[in-house]
Amino acid sequence: MLREPLILITGFFFLFVSCIVYMHVDLSISKSSASYLAKLQWEEVQATIQQLCNTINRCLTIHDKLEASLRDLSRTGDVQACKATRKSVDSLLKEFSKELKSLVEELIAKERELQERLMAKHSTVVDCYEKKLGGREIENRIASHQQKITALRQEVDDIMEFIDEI
Repeated sequence: MLREPLILITGFFFLFVSCIVYMHVDLSISKSSASYLAKLQWEEVQATIQQLCNTINRCLTIHDKLEASLRDLSRTGDVQACKATRKSVDSLLKEFSKELKSLVEELIAKERELQERLMAKHSTVVDCYEKKLGGREIENRIASHQQKITALRQEVDDIMEFIDEI
């Protein structure tokens, strides 16, 4: 006679306990997780690569414009129009080289940031060994440094590969 109510009460108890445990477990993707940081940095690398592609494509368009002005010169003999085109193309190419320079400087800045992270990781590990901390504690302290280093290395490698392809 007491068996069925006890089963029902036990069932509700386990249901409520499982709900409480579920509510306390953090299942969200934190903004400091490695996958989230890698996704953000990959998007940043893609944006930089897209900027480089756009700049190179505009340069190629300008080269075509310059070639077209030479064809027009041979066809019409208008030297002044050719010189004007060359002058405008020259100023545009200078502008594009400034844009490329900023992207290369960004690459250099990322390399510096990578060096700083490596030095911070190195000093953290040395400090932990001096304090005679355990291996798990050392890993926990350098985890954020290691994630950032890995992501920065990937960014630098991707940008370098893209520049090599150009």
